[in-house]
Amino acid sequence: MGAGRPRRWKLPFHRSAPSSPSSPPDPEPHSPARSAVVVVAEEEAPPAEFVCSILGALMADPVILPSGQTYERACLQACAELAFLPPGMGSASDAVIPNAALKAAIGTWCARSGRVVPAPPSADAAREAVLRAMPADAAKSVRTRRAALASSSNSSYSSPASAASTSSYTSSSEIIPAEDEVGVKPVKEGTNKDAVREQVEMAVDPLEDVVVAKVMDAEEEEEVVLAVAGLREATRESAERRRALCTPRMLGALRRVLLIPRHASARVDATAALVNLTLEPANKVRIVRAGAVPPLVEVLRSSTSPPEAREHAAGALFGLALNEDNRAAIGVLGAVPPLLDLLTSPAHAAPARRDAGMALYHLSLAAVNQSKIARFPGAPKALLAVASSAAERMPIRRLALMVVCNVAACTEGRAALMDAGAVAAVTAILSHDTRSAELDEWCVAAMYAMSRGSLRFRGLARAAGADAALRRVAEECAPGIVRRDMARKTLRAMRNEADDAADLTGSSLECGDGDDCAGSIVSDGLMSFRRRQRELGSSSCGNTAEF
Repeated sequence: MGAGRPRRWKLPFHRSAPSSPSSPPDPEPHSPARSAVVVVAEEEAPPAEFVCSILGALMADPVILPSGQTYERACLQACAELAFLPPGMGSASDAVIPNAALKAAIGTWCARSGRVVPAPPSADAAREAVLRAMPADAAKSVRTRRAALASSSNSSYSSPASAASTSSYTSSSEIIPAEDEVGVKPVKEGTNKDAVREQVEMAVDPLEDVVVAKVMDAEEEEEVVLAVAGLREATRESAERRRALCTPRMLGALRRVLLIPRHASARVDATAALVNLTLEPANKVRIVRAGAVPPLVEVLRSSTSPPEAREHAAGALFGLALNEDNRAAIGVLGAVPPLLDLLTSPAHAAPARRDAGMALYHLSLAAVNQSKIARFPGAPKALLAVASSAAERMPIRRLALMVVCNVAACTEGRAALMDAGAVAAVTAILSHDTRSAELDEWCVAAMYAMSRGSLRFRGLARAAGADAALRRVAEECAPGIVRRDMARKTLRAMRNEADDAADLTGSSLECGDGDDCAGSIVSDGLMSFRRRQRELGSSSCGNTAEF
């Protein structure tokens, strides 16, 4: 007989590759080596979205950045400590949102695959992971400076090099706020940590200890009511007082008042105090990061909340939404549905609906919130109903149209609006409300946004008779007016759908010398219009009033 071939074991559900004559025989099926091979082969690799790109391991506490990137929380804290910005992180002060859905998915996957649920990495492990992700020369420089800082930590004097290192690479718990944030003068080089702590302690507002103690320990509800009322009055005094009172301890006390039922009688003053705190730009991100948005959303949702508390909650969300970095976080935390209900329900007071509308307008400037509004059941129809109702006040109708314009900026929003009959509704407003130039502006902007790259719009607009309404706007407005340019471009979009001989724009709208007669719809006019209206909206309807 010829030379014997290596023996091959046949295992169920597993087909081994044929072995070459020179390869060694497979180990016995029950040998330790064979068991190890089977375990490694059967171990399921974790999905890529479950793994932190910095840590290289399953995430235990995933958080979302405003850009949409997800990382392990400890790694982002280490990034802030080491002054390193990973992809998607605009600045070290970016607000992060716990990704509860991804965390639950990771736990489910671990249970199914027989793995242990990951534990959060230690600060040292996260720091080393960030250093590995950094460029080699930058990581080496950081390690050198940290070693120099550690060797001189027992000395009260800091050299210029170590002082610069401390300003960029201290841990987040030891970062000293700037003077414009809490009223503390910047720490000079050579100042030791004891002096820094003493300086910060001197800046603590005495009212903070009083309010926190009453909210946490008082047995009588009247004491809590008086303490929160005093805080509300204090936040009306000055910008410096508002910055000094916007601390994690104070914000935690206000959260407790808004969430615990027995403190319901103090909710009006608590929400008013939050509105006043949002007046300071330095406080806006701090309030969102302290977790104040979910309690405000709960006040809006609760049927037992006093109308005044609901109004102040909407005002606080409006103030927070003025900061661009907060918009995605506020939307993710569930503020869009109750704000929509508040704006579109005539049962609520006009000031509350106004603040809800302004909050929605600024939130819908973020693409993620445009999709949320478009997908929320009945939202496009409700907004169009408010905008079309002659019984509604003009500011409320204008706010509904402003939100519609923002929603129409995304593909999903345009489709949802056209499904809800937006083209016919906006055309009717343009045709019947001819005396309101303000409504004309937003109607033309909405039509212009819906016309971009949509063949469906052209058919709907022609069926609704939009050409006559748009032609009226283009003829009545003087050259250089933004809505005139948008009306002309929208008409050209409709003309491109018709036969070449048909001229839906009319002879008076023919391009003259120097006019831009490009047939394509461009977004310059809409963006210019939205920037101008955003500035006007922030200045005329901004949350500058103290409550």
